[in-house]
Amino acid sequence: MEKIKLGGGTIESHFGESIDKTPELLARYDKGEGVILSEADIRLLGIRNFRDVSIIANNEWITSTLLAAKGETMKVILPYEIGSRELTESARFGLGLINPNEDLVNYEVNLDVDGRWEKLEGNGVYTLQRRDLVFNKSLTEAQAMKHGLLLTKLGHPDYVDSKFARSKDEVAEIIGKTFELRKSERGYDTMMAQYMPDVSDKGILKTWRVGNLNEGAISNARVWFVQDYGRFAFDSVGDTKIYSESVEVDKARAQLQSLEGMLQTGQIDKIRSALDERDRLRDNVLTTDQIYSAIGGYIGSANEGDVRKVIDKLTSQ
Repeated sequence: MEKIKLGGGTIESHFGESIDKTPELLARYDKGEGVILSEADIRLLGIRNFRDVSIIANNEWITSTLLAAKGETMKVILPYEIGSRELTESARFGLGLINPNEDLVNYEVNLDVDGRWEKLEGNGVYTLQRRDLVFNKSLTEAQAMKHGLLLTKLGHPDYVDSKFARSKDEVAEIIGKTFELRKSERGYDTMMAQYMPDVSDKGILKTWRVGNLNEGAISNARVWFVQDYGRFAFDSVGDTKIYSESVEVDKARAQLQSLEGMLQTGQIDKIRSALDERDRLRDNVLTTDQIYSAIGGYIGSANEGDVRKVIDKLTSQ
């Protein structure tokens, strides 16, 4: 495992088969230790840090952005909202299906059992049709700027809800800078091909893998979950506890640090202001002792312990 330092955060590079690495990193997510980065964030980090940390753009990465495909229908599952590192319900469900106990069909997760296809709906899930989209071949910059699938994965505001949307300028920066780097570094002016699995009447789940500049910065949803090794970018928030009376670190502020290399200054300032307001409200919350001192005279001493337990639960919410 290699650690990549970016601003105030750390990206961990993990290598292995998806069937093993996904549940391993998902378990760490459940503990609040970080999250597997999306395709959009990998691309944004790659172009913004190319001169100083070229390892991101010059390697391929398995992402937490998912694809569910059935016939001509595609569902893009975006893993988390802009400014957040909390997986959506659908993303958490989909990533959880990638594990060694899963009965894979042709190295793919079968979505035609247990109502899985239907469960991949709601927040962060966007349905598209294959027709009228260019697949499995390199794109010109003009084509990329209009490609519905790519723009959905990158969070273009015309294609996704506001919670998942970047500015149009930021999406244009990701695409435009990728073309600029590929052309200047390799001499090519077509790239960012979207490689899709073959059309089938069976519902399948895949992850999107981002290719490096040398191979055209492609998006590939053809990779297998087994016998196909790759890198994962795990956005780590570091240690989740300060070991003095087991006081927890403010995980939201730790995650905010890791976002500073991806979001614009105005977006960071809005999140920081929201956290400041949250802390102000917390400071005004009454303690159990304060509440009990006001009502203790009306409660029998035999019931004090039970009442305090109830108040503890209320004040910890």
